[in-house]
Amino acid sequence: MVNLTFLPQNRTVSAQEGDTLLDAALQHGIPLEHECGGNCACTTCHVIVREGGENLSPMEEVEADRLSTAEGLTPASRLACQAILRGGDVMVFLPLSSTGPLEIEGRRHVKRR
Repeated sequence: MVNLTFLPQNRTVSAQEGDTLLDAALQHGIPLEHECGGNCACTTCHVIVREGGENLSPMEEVEADRLSTAEGLTPASRLACQAILRGGDVMVFLPLSSTGPLEIEGRRHVKRR
């Protein structure tokens, strides 16, 4: 089992090695958009890895190409549908663009399309 923490929810769940970040999020009721159904055809499941990036599968070229169009891209960005848990703890931040409407510090933010 892998401990996977989602921010800003600050929620830690137990996930299976071999699952994607997207699989784990959906299995535990964490809101994470995935308009293409998790097929690396969009960037709506964009996440930012805060800790444990070494515990995820390496990024493949198709993910890097797709991710290059993501809003808010950082060196730690991944697509949750492509990042596979390999063991060890992982912490990811879900940007507003991947969670839809979200309450942050008492203010409602709505994602842009």
